[in-house]
Amino acid sequence: MLSVLLNIVGLIFIALSLFFINKISQEEKDIYNEIRLIYNDIKDYSLAIDNTLDSFYELVQTNLKKIDNLNSKNRIIEIDDKATNKKNKQINKIFEDNDEGFKDSSESLYREIISLREIGFSNEEIAKRLNKGVREVEIIIKMWGNINL
Repeated sequence: MLSVLLNIVGLIFIALSLFFINKISQEEKDIYNEIRLIYNDIKDYSLAIDNTLDSFYELVQTNLKKIDNLNSKNRIIEIDDKATNKKNKQINKIFEDNDEGFKDSSESLYREIISLREIGFSNEEIAKRLNKGVREVEIIIKMWGNINL
């Protein structure tokens, strides 16, 4: 009787083992199928990225060709240095004259602002009298105040 009981217990363990082996095998198949799907997705994405990179490379090449064509059409022509030097000197002289006039006008504006301020006018009143903005008057006072210090 003991041998029959041991045989039954052995058969139960074998059945349970087969059941668990089947269950684990099914889980492994599911995991394997998921991995295959992910692998296929990665392959599809890599192909799409390759196509995008190829089209981008072609686009860059066509744009470079267009730029080269435009550069060849718009070449800079060398001009006589003597003529350009005379023109540059004249232009520089004009700018220097304008700079001196600007410095003189800004200094006189600052002096007017300071004289009105010494009389006792506020920044708003000074701005109204000189037809300037209030902030402009404040900025001029701060800038010239820092320069004179």
